[in-house]
Amino acid sequence: MTGVFTQDKTCAYGLSANHQTIKILMSYQHSGKFTHHVGQALLFVIFGMLQACSSPAVDSPPAMVTPSPVSVTITPSSALRVDFDALQPYIHPSQRFSAEYPADWEVVERSDGVIFLEPNNRAGYSVFFEDAGQIYTEEDLNHYLVTFVARNFFDETADFHPISQTTEPDGAVVAQFSTIDPNLGPTTSELRLFQTDTIIFIVHVSAPEENWAAYGGQLQALANKFTPLDTDSDLATVQPTTEPEWTLIGPKSQEFGFVYANDWDILEQQENSIAVGHKDTGMMFTASKFSWPNAAIDPQAAEKAATEHIETLSKTVENMQSLPPKPFPVADVTGATIDFLYTDDQGRDIAGSVITAVNKGQMHKIVFTAPTDIYEAALIWFNPMQRSFTFLAPDKIETKEP
Repeated sequence: MTGVFTQDKTCAYGLSANHQTIKILMSYQHSGKFTHHVGQALLFVIFGMLQACSSPAVDSPPAMVTPSPVSVTITPSSALRVDFDALQPYIHPSQRFSAEYPADWEVVERSDGVIFLEPNNRAGYSVFFEDAGQIYTEEDLNHYLVTFVARNFFDETADFHPISQTTEPDGAVVAQFSTIDPNLGPTTSELRLFQTDTIIFIVHVSAPEENWAAYGGQLQALANKFTPLDTDSDLATVQPTTEPEWTLIGPKSQEFGFVYANDWDILEQQENSIAVGHKDTGMMFTASKFSWPNAAIDPQAAEKAATEHIETLSKTVENMQSLPPKPFPVADVTGATIDFLYTDDQGRDIAGSVITAVNKGQMHKIVFTAPTDIYEAALIWFNPMQRSFTFLAPDKIETKEP
């Protein structure tokens, strides 16, 4: 992927949103050093190996505040002191969580969290969240952590170094690492990742490396003021009109179907294919059925079909990158999936997945894509769509012309 990252305060503490996760993880899947079931120790070894990757591709997240680069010199007289008796309460507009912060710190609010910045650029504290739509295992959380760190804290100038990683008795994964921050220079960070119900929270604290010993304890104590809220009841009253309605849809043959949100458009509905999309964001989800040689008897048929999709797509797009195929459940059979990245003809960086599976001797293919800067948010739609996919012929599939 290509792109230019614009420095802003949301990346002042490592939040550079470098969307090259697939490229990084791909190099280790090829070497056999990364799988979904790899243990915590190996995952953190991978963090240390990330610096071996070259030519990183970066992406531009929405800019929040654009300050001029600063040069920070910390002296004993300017030592950080957090007055824990005079903290300000904070509740995110989503009602997902509450926190406390020093009154003189800057608050940079985002739809997926908040960043608190010490006014003299000596420390940062942030919270981010995502609804995973399911309860993750310990292995899933470790996988999520690797992906998050690779995407947000690694590029060719970051000089990433792991320090430690542990799993707390409550299931939280805690990782410390150092990087080169474009404004602050050598910086030490700590990430605490955990899940409450289906919501994944990431609490991040950071300070210049030379001051971590003095500041780290105060930042950790400040982060401990974070509290997840009862999102089920609160969100029901705060955002009653934003919850989409889901409708079962399929091709005209009605031989398979899946649910889609009512704020999406039907782009195409043919005898054996269906495409829906969200025109404002560029999200797209398609499903189709077609013949494939020896599909009923070839155990590698699904993998071959997924690979062919990548090979065909690579001929029409730029900067194609993909992970190796891996098994993936589709309805009541096991298929194959490949994650990929590319640059489209409009210069947009696109992320997506292809899923293939054989049923009754016919190949079925699901493809979903979205611009990389919204891909994680798009999973809120994609996950229920692909999980609801069924080979059964539903009685009431919506059929209408696009």
